[in-house]
Amino acid sequence: MPKRSAKKPKPTRHGFVYLARDSSGAWLLQRRPDKGLLGGMLGWPTGDWGQTPPVECPPFDAEWATLPGEVRHTFTHFHLILRIMTATCPDGFVPQAGFLVAKRDFRPSDLPTVMRKAYDLARG
Repeated sequence: MPKRSAKKPKPTRHGFVYLARDSSGAWLLQRRPDKGLLGGMLGWPTGDWGQTPPVECPPFDAEWATLPGEVRHTFTHFHLILRIMTATCPDGFVPQAGFLVAKRDFRPSDLPTVMRKAYDLARG
């Protein structure tokens, strides 16, 4: 029996994920593009995921706080490490991208696992 060749190590990508709420407790969410990773699923706004250290690019101007810890998730072809940033949406906030989901309508179970991990870490 021939020996299997060693598996190529999965690359690791890094990025930021942005969790924001307005004063009523509504969450800012986005629907991901139909094609690509997590296609058509709900999620928090994110920056690009790359192999170099990520650059902060929040979805709107606010006082963003970086939480301690990170989300670690493995997809089929790569590992992902996300830093979590949180903020409160300014009064009268209208999202340029995404939409606000009222506190009573938000269900963490509607999120894909990697986004749920960010939610769980953010709420402590």
